[in-house]
Amino acid sequence: MTGLTRQLAELVAGIEFPQLPAEAVETVKRGTIDCIGVLFAGREEPVVKLLLDQVSDGKDATLLFERRRAGSADAALLNATAAHALDYDDTGLDGHPSVVLVPTVLAEGERLGASGRELIAAYVAGYETWAELIGRDADKHHGKGWHPTAVFGAVGAAAAASRISKLHADKTANALGIAASMASGLVANFGSMTKPFQAGRAAQSGIQAARLAAAGMTASPDALEHGSGFLAAVSPRGRTRLDGEIREKSNWHILRHGVNIKRYPVCYALHRSIDGVLDLDVSPAEIEAVEVRVGALQAVMLRHSSPQTALDAKFSAQFAMAAALLNRKVGLAELRDEFVRSEKVQSLMRKVRVASTDEADPEEPLFAPFDFVTLRLASGKTVKSKEVRHARGHARNPFSLQELRAKFDDCTGGQQQALLERLLHLETENEVRALFTKT
Repeated sequence: MTGLTRQLAELVAGIEFPQLPAEAVETVKRGTIDCIGVLFAGREEPVVKLLLDQVSDGKDATLLFERRRAGSADAALLNATAAHALDYDDTGLDGHPSVVLVPTVLAEGERLGASGRELIAAYVAGYETWAELIGRDADKHHGKGWHPTAVFGAVGAAAAASRISKLHADKTANALGIAASMASGLVANFGSMTKPFQAGRAAQSGIQAARLAAAGMTASPDALEHGSGFLAAVSPRGRTRLDGEIREKSNWHILRHGVNIKRYPVCYALHRSIDGVLDLDVSPAEIEAVEVRVGALQAVMLRHSSPQTALDAKFSAQFAMAAALLNRKVGLAELRDEFVRSEKVQSLMRKVRVASTDEADPEEPLFAPFDFVTLRLASGKTVKSKEVRHARGHARNPFSLQELRAKFDDCTGGQQQALLERLLHLETENEVRALFTKT
């Protein structure tokens, strides 16, 4: 039987736009629109400015939709870091697929003069690779401390970069193997500048791996499935499927999982709870205690119980509940250090506790079957939110086009309407280079 690395390489090399289901194309476009919108919103973040000083000028690709250019790998690093800096980008596959794949295919697509159709096909190649790999483990990588966006994203980005570069299967297999040795990222760095940097490095590594493979660098032909290879090495408990066929061509992972557009610029583990508490009509002055019930693996990501910065607050159930109850929203305006440190927020945060369950959603085991919030009031009354399984914006509870436009406009200050229209019809673009003009 052909090994996993080879099977994935042949799949990636063989993906063509005409064979893609219409729903897959729309999913890619929604993920691309959302990613570019949050990239604009994150351009001024400190981590982005810091990295700008470290990147050399080049000619391949555009940095941050501005005038400066760099090599394509460095452009992907900067653009992905900016798009993840606010933790406002879409989710899926136990991570953030678009924030790695979109900067990868945009940077290499710009360098190569690729079309919008080729960009879409390359995104799908990266998504299918990522989904196939992460779906082969019985356990969730967050629980071991791995950041799947950085770990699996590097290999997915290599697949996407290989596809947009039109590498044949032999060189694509080498690219996947090279990227497997470049993949890394830690949950311990959530709430710091390093988290978005991890996403940027995944995109950068994928391009570097594909470029090295194209130039003739080799990797082990079984780098993904070997007993000492990628899947076994990153597996939390070793319960991973190393052999067997990959999914059938008609059974697209992207149709099954899609992407989840974020409504709030905080960790996705909190979105269902925020939805639940926002549906409650309770004055903060009445609240004596708040209990947030989430899954055990969700709780692992919520590292900060008493955040003092906006970065920490993104991974705090205490902050999310305080912001939602006080301001009736959790948006970019709430993610400011001064708001996080305000006495009203700090006081309410002290009343919030997290309760976790080991029960898992059979379709998304990283999450509980549902999340809910319980409020205990000064009167002695207890108020419970509805049980939320799919947050607003989830692939099964999706944003309308109007809501997607509204988020994009909010992130770009309403100044990128022409770009949005082009992205809505991405498959008609002859060259993705045109997306970077007049922005």
